[in-house]
Amino acid sequence: MATIIYKQTGKYLPPQITILGINFIPGENEVSSEQVTEIRHFIKSDRLLNHYFEQKILTIREHPVSEET
Repeated sequence: MATIIYKQTGKYLPPQITILGINFIPGENEVSSEQVTEIRHFIKSDRLLNHYFEQKILTIREHPVSEET
């Protein structure tokens, strides 16, 4: 699992961002590990999303995998 964080820091940013058919609203949005891999790849190939990622408007926080015994 991971959390995608979208910080809508200004009035010129869209009210939501759509990546691979998933809408991310401002705040924290949970996604699966498989989706994170695809989202990272897509962000690298998109200039605007890559800019958002570099400016920390869009961040990815991965959760550590806990081992159950």
